[in-house]
Amino acid sequence: MRWIITTDHWGNCLGLGEAADGAPARGTPDQGDALPMEFRLFDASGALLFEGRYGDIDADWWHGYEPLHYRWNTFRCRRLSYRRAGTDQPWHWLRP
Repeated sequence: MRWIITTDHWGNCLGLGEAADGAPARGTPDQGDALPMEFRLFDASGALLFEGRYGDIDADWWHGYEPLHYRWNTFRCRRLSYRRAGTDQPWHWLRP
């Protein structure tokens, strides 16, 4: 599933992500505008580290974990919340 970090509250990861085939890829934050869902990554203490956009998690929930897995070790990201982009829906926690 394509995903991209569009806001970096930590540093040096803006534009980091994966292509639709799962290969690591860099892009620009405006490329995220084409993706239907937005996500937030938090560390274990609840601090917001990254925000981004990705594909439709409702259609492919398993790959919704990709941003969390990718940032798990290097930044200790432990939680991911998501919602449909462009809405004021509440954020949902990604759970297995």
